[in-house]
Amino acid sequence: MRRLVVGSVVIERQLATSYAAAVAIDPRTLIDSDRYPIHDLANPRTVALAAECRDRLDATGVAIVPAFVHPDALDAMVAESARLAPVTHHQDVSGTPYLELPAPDWPAGHPRLALGRSALTAIAYDDFGAGSQLRALYEWDALMEFVALVLSRDCLYRYHDRLGALNVASMTHGDELWWHFDQTDFVVSIALQSSVRGGDFECVSMLRTSDDERYDDVASVLAGERNASVTTVPMEPGTLMFFQGRHSLHRVTPIEGPTPRYVALLAYDTQPGTCSSELLRLVRYGRAEARATTSTSH
Repeated sequence: MRRLVVGSVVIERQLATSYAAAVAIDPRTLIDSDRYPIHDLANPRTVALAAECRDRLDATGVAIVPAFVHPDALDAMVAESARLAPVTHHQDVSGTPYLELPAPDWPAGHPRLALGRSALTAIAYDDFGAGSQLRALYEWDALMEFVALVLSRDCLYRYHDRLGALNVASMTHGDELWWHFDQTDFVVSIALQSSVRGGDFECVSMLRTSDDERYDDVASVLAGERNASVTTVPMEPGTLMFFQGRHSLHRVTPIEGPTPRYVALLAYDTQPGTCSSELLRLVRYGRAEARATTSTSH
């Protein structure tokens, strides 16, 4: 148990599953630690940053931290993604906005039956080698503790999933993600590289609630109706983003041009031992098991 004092608040936090460091990389060199001293949760700037992000999340479901990753580290992460993506499984599937099999008891035309295309390449956690700067950043306890502070969680754990714990979503010309709600309470991502055209992250923040699915409003968005509620979230390379996608309808518009779009997805949960389902692993990575030679550790 570790005691953290943040302002006047004392947090008793059991440290999550300990990951062995990928390599001897100081993760503080990978981010703008002068601007964002997240390794020190008691620092007034860190406290203020976490509070600002938390307020934005509560109000809109989205919070961004621009220029979070240091430019040199960002270049290395892009180069690694460019090397791995061409030899990684590409998925091209149709699905509903609710990421579930459409049940036959819904009436014709209902949003639960709507189908749209999602196409991307997901670089799996076990593809990132011991020298990966992105992996070193994900395995940094200080980042996980900062995420917990932003999300007002006493404790977070990294996914115990040697495929799904850390991903880079690579999208090339013609790829897209159709409108959908996430099945998790929150997503933490880092924008690595933008496409030349397209690839916009569009969102209707907090469209539904736990008590009201607002199917008519969902249907209007799926039908292509545009209004002020549809916003484009800026995702400049190096941006850290927190997103509550369970209640916010969102998509990535089709990629245009020769430059791939790379976004890193960092998976945390409030419970230890969380893994993706076998079906999800097969669809996303083309395999259900990690490679025997993986250098990742849990």
